[in-house]
Amino acid sequence: MTADQYGSCLFCVKVAESLSPDGEICAYADRVALRGGALLLQRIGDDGEEQTTLAVAAGLWRAFFAASCIDGAAVAVESWTGEVSR
Repeated sequence: MTADQYGSCLFCVKVAESLSPDGEICAYADRVALRGGALLLQRIGDDGEEQTTLAVAAGLWRAFFAASCIDGAAVAVESWTGEVSR
């Protein structure tokens, strides 16, 4: 499977540095859900079944956003001081 077969949108999750040294994890998903404070990135299979492709426990993530497939920058965000530069 190629990366985009795991979902139609690229999302970036701001996480604790214990999970990722640069504080970000970017992954493809069709949808994002919250369950008990955990962030779930999910793909929707051809049969309509949801499959969680990434789960980040409550307290280990602080933000998520749709990201550009070109450079990973936030899309649909007008301003986010310190995070988004245009």
